[in-house]
Amino acid sequence: MTTAALLAVYAVAILAAAGAQLAAGFVAAGAAHPPNARERRLVVGLVAGAALAVLVATLAALLLASRGWWFTGEKLLVALPFTAVGVGCAIVGLVRWRREPVAPGPRVLLLGGGLAVTAGAVASWIIGYPPSPVATALLAVLVLLGTGLAWAVLARRGRRAIAGFAGIAAIVLAGSIGWVWLADTAAPSIEASAAHAHADGEPGADPADPEGGTGGEASAAVSVDELRTPDTVDAPVLGIELVAAHREFTLSSGTQVEAWSFGDRLPGPEIRVTEGDLVEATLRNRDIDDGVTLHWHGVDVPNGEDGVAGVTQDAVMPGGEFVSRFIADTAGTYWYHTHQVSSEGVRRGLYGMLVVEPVGGVAEALDLAVPVHTIGGAVLLGGDDGEQVQVVEPGTAVRLRVANTDRTPLRVAVGGAPFRVVAVDGRDLAGGRDVTGESVRLGAGARADLVFAMPDGEVRFGVDASGDSALVFRPRTGVVPAAGSAGPGAGPGASALAPAELPELDLLAYGRPSATPGEVPAEFGEVTATAELVLDRMPRFVGGAPNYAYTVNGRVFPHIEPIEVDEGDVVRLTIANRGFEVHPMHVHGHHVLVLSRDGEPARGAPLWLDTVDVRPGEVWEVLLVADNPGIWMDHCHDLEHAAAGMMMSLAYRGVVTPFEHDAHGNRPE
Repeated sequence: MTTAALLAVYAVAILAAAGAQLAAGFVAAGAAHPPNARERRLVVGLVAGAALAVLVATLAALLLASRGWWFTGEKLLVALPFTAVGVGCAIVGLVRWRREPVAPGPRVLLLGGGLAVTAGAVASWIIGYPPSPVATALLAVLVLLGTGLAWAVLARRGRRAIAGFAGIAAIVLAGSIGWVWLADTAAPSIEASAAHAHADGEPGADPADPEGGTGGEASAAVSVDELRTPDTVDAPVLGIELVAAHREFTLSSGTQVEAWSFGDRLPGPEIRVTEGDLVEATLRNRDIDDGVTLHWHGVDVPNGEDGVAGVTQDAVMPGGEFVSRFIADTAGTYWYHTHQVSSEGVRRGLYGMLVVEPVGGVAEALDLAVPVHTIGGAVLLGGDDGEQVQVVEPGTAVRLRVANTDRTPLRVAVGGAPFRVVAVDGRDLAGGRDVTGESVRLGAGARADLVFAMPDGEVRFGVDASGDSALVFRPRTGVVPAAGSAGPGAGPGASALAPAELPELDLLAYGRPSATPGEVPAEFGEVTATAELVLDRMPRFVGGAPNYAYTVNGRVFPHIEPIEVDEGDVVRLTIANRGFEVHPMHVHGHHVLVLSRDGEPARGAPLWLDTVDVRPGEVWEVLLVADNPGIWMDHCHDLEHAAAGMMMSLAYRGVVTPFEHDAHGNRPE
């Protein structure tokens, strides 16, 4: 059984136990005196059902322990002890209730047992991982107060006793909520602990402190706005202007779209440069009221060029501008988008492609950037929806640079010709085999370069997000063989392409390995730091308001403790997904090397990603080399999840920021 299935079994079982046990208590409390046979059978059945459900939940929790402590910590330490006490009290109460149906004690035990089992369910739903001693103590107090209130009511102890228990329970409950709310309004936590001072000169930790400074050497704190591309860089310059504005577009299908965009069409202008060029992009905001920025997704730019509102700069408001400059030093496929209110801005069209070609040009004669985006109900491949036909000479090498700019996973495929995956997230993959009859999955924000040789028949590139939008390549000969007749090994026919129905290519086993699978490559030396990101969804306060939030290590932005590193650290990072939704975790300014997934080492070509697509129940181990100083966002690229809390930082000690995420309209999600 998968980890996600075990999590679901546990959740259903613990909730069923709580419901059955509470129901047993209320039936016993309201039963006739003496209870009739039907009431007796019902209470016995409910208590037995609750006990059975607790047993199932316990078995699921024990099995989850073999998948990792992240999945079961609060279950074994908090939830199951509560449920064990609750079921024990209920069984004792049931035995006594059958002998003394009128006495208050047995009924109080049945109700108290229900409250304890409910507290166990709440522990998994609210406390989560890691277990919290304070929250556990508060739950125990509430169970005791609730049981006391039940005793006061059933024993007819008078209005004062009832009011007293009810009042104290209300105070504890309100205090618990207030405690959670105050934790949300505490000081932000996006900088490393050795650099709590802002760049405006407030006191901070002594940078010479070996526990707080960079490598123990005395050095002044560096502000993110100093970590920018020097004006003295000598390189060919590509200057570009991007104007963010409200615009309207009519697609080839006739769909009319009201969008925000960086140019006069969707997506924004495609930027193509040669490796080593200096990109100088001037961003102007014409009328986007919430503000905009430019984030270069997947490009390991200097920190001050990263374009994150409230972290590396202030948002560019209407009438303002910002110039970002960086050397395009690594050939590959990237994209750019706003990082100010990005959950809305990207969805509405503030995105575009960046292609860095190697010196000497690309090997393929036809090189297309294909961002996939859903807007106004239409699925765009590049700049349009529907079928887009190109006539190509047979034998021509074609490269498709596919980017998933949506918030959900995407599966893509090529029909009519075998293809190879030659790059992922802007990094080449060596030794990949020809692929036929398989799809490629791209998490939100991810990219893949697919290459095929044009055959004598039709080739179709499609996505599972739409059966209508496709890129169709037809041979210049004008003769189109029947579907599936493109030659041996061609895979599914072009006209029959359905990516959602094809098996998924495992990129962790694709290509030629260059090191021992799962081990840290020798060139990186020893691991010097470790960190864990445990992803979940729980009730939390986000921005001061209650929310069914997305959490990392039980907290929400900006209160998630950062991953703290020194320059030169080699970090082993573990990412575990306890929830039931996919989380494509994107780290800015760095790529990570995949070591393993669910304990199975990566056996293909070295897979360097900037977006790790972590599915429910999965555990990924990746390696990060801290070679780009700054304060970098690390967040879920399902941008609605980021807006609801799943966003944190990778913070280098000794780096500070003068920008604030909640000032000047800054909203970095």
